[in-house]
Amino acid sequence: MSYRKKRLIFIQSILLMVAILLLYIFYYYDGKNNNLEKEVKIEKEEFEKLGEENYFEDVEYNGIDSNGNRYKLKSQIASFDDKTPELVNMIGMNATFYFKNGTILKISGKTGKYNNKTNDMEFREDVKVSQADNKIFADNLDYFNLEKLIKVYGNVKGESLDGNFSSDILNLDIDNQSADILMNRNEQVNINLKR
Repeated sequence: MSYRKKRLIFIQSILLMVAILLLYIFYYYDGKNNNLEKEVKIEKEEFEKLGEENYFEDVEYNGIDSNGNRYKLKSQIASFDDKTPELVNMIGMNATFYFKNGTILKISGKTGKYNNKTNDMEFREDVKVSQADNKIFADNLDYFNLEKLIKVYGNVKGESLDGNFSSDILNLDIDNQSADILMNRNEQVNINLKR
């Protein structure tokens, strides 16, 4: 084979690979982004149906809680009513708490509310809490800033390296760094320790 023919085959091979790569990027990757955009559009339409005209995308709040710990709260979509502007309704809510001792606590929920005067937060639907190797899953979580309390309730399940548990209610006292695990009825809390 001549040098010219080898060079032509090499250039054609590179062009073919670039064409395949571009097809992949525009069709496969674009499809993933479209799904996320569709979800956000649907959630926007839900706010519009509720008649809430004051809504924003990609909202971020930074602050310091009553213990002096920093936090960052993000939301994909946020809205508020003119009558109660301190209550912010959120979709795609994510909070990160940076405690003074170096511990980082992350909380996420599908929907929720943030009170920008008291710094209280409500997380609803598919709530996830993670701190190091410890994880908690629940239906609801309320963060009470002034009371220095996190209340997790509704199908609470916890996973850690030490074991797993399930309960109805979990109260986390931020000041004392203690936890109360409770059941609504006279049932026992289910705890499985790993040894």
